[in-house]
Amino acid sequence: MQAGLARFGTDFGNGEADQRFFPRDSSSARYRAEKARVLAEHPERDAYLIESELDEACVHAAHVWLDRAHRREGHAALLELPRGAVGRELSEDFAVLRRDESGKDRTLWVHACFPSGWRPEQVIGQSFVGIHAHIPAFEAVTRKSTSLVEAMVTRGPYVRFVWTISADDELDHHPDQGRRRAWSAETARGFLRVERQTTVPLPEVAGCVFLIRTYLYGFDELAVEPRATLATALTRMPAELAQYKGLVGAVPRALELLRQ
Repeated sequence: MQAGLARFGTDFGNGEADQRFFPRDSSSARYRAEKARVLAEHPERDAYLIESELDEACVHAAHVWLDRAHRREGHAALLELPRGAVGRELSEDFAVLRRDESGKDRTLWVHACFPSGWRPEQVIGQSFVGIHAHIPAFEAVTRKSTSLVEAMVTRGPYVRFVWTISADDELDHHPDQGRRRAWSAETARGFLRVERQTTVPLPEVAGCVFLIRTYLYGFDELAVEPRATLATALTRMPAELAQYKGLVGAVPRALELLRQ
């Protein structure tokens, strides 16, 4: 387990998409429609917790950055929208974090319609370490959390990728409210679920915008090499990490599908 941060703009082979904070493709309409459904049923997926003028300044700076970056890439203006409507215009989920004068950080604004097995309502007000403390093998990252938050707030932007597998192509995998399908011996199709996570510093307000874009790829869409890589990763995955990801019973069927 490692932070895996790369400079934003690094060429990962995705062309212009690697240079954009808000890349758009043929799936974007589906993302917005799904967000509308999720927020209609669970409006608490977009929440903010402001306890001081400095918190307000940070959230406002994040709103301004989202607007400018979105417009710069040819999309709609966001600054004129109420905060609760900003996320509806994006394919991405996001969070806004601020570090206070004592060095403690706290999540002020969360918009998360497509969580990969976590509960967004438990993130608001939490620190970076608090959010990730339950992840197995995260201790090494936790020990470096002060410098990592420092990098998120003052340097970058950075981008990283995290992944899991799923037995469906649903976007909302909230543990209680989502539409996640359980793996079984009868699962007909597996999916690689990848999150592109981008951190954008807001040093003038000691804050950071954290963008999450979810991508789904059917196993049958993957080329031979990435299929083999994924199979190897699943085979070598530590038991505690498989438990955390909810994949203990999934790996045997996933490997069968990858080998077909």
